Amino acid sequence: MNKDEQIMLSRMIEIYKPDGYDWMGTKEKKNNPFTYHHIVKRKNSETTVENGAILTKKSHQLLNKLQARNEELFDSWQWLFMEINHSNNPPSTAHLEEIRDLRKQTKEFIYGKPRQLKL
Repeated sequence: MNKDEQIMLSRMIEIYKPDGYDWMGTKEKKNNPFTYHHIVKRKNSETTVENGAILTKKSHQLLNKLQARNEELFDSWQWLFMEINHSNNPPSTAHLEEIRDLRKQTKEFIYGKPRQLKL
């Protein structure tokens, strides 16, 4: 992360108070720190609070995979990030529900649907 991204990430943490979880529902850990994600690609945009999302390193990598493999799901995440930014508050209950739903869809896309044991 460059200096501008670090500054914006610090501001976003103050505003959105992530409480140890990123905007894709992944827990921040020592080996999985928060990063700044550009909603609109870096080449075409500025590094601002409005154009950012709080993601852990692992979520950021996962989102990049989605961008290459499932544009519709990637876009759904991007819209959610914009909604959270527009609220200028920590994610609401409705946002958290959407995070859970998109997280489930993402896991199913990447890993396949969970199998149930036949008894």
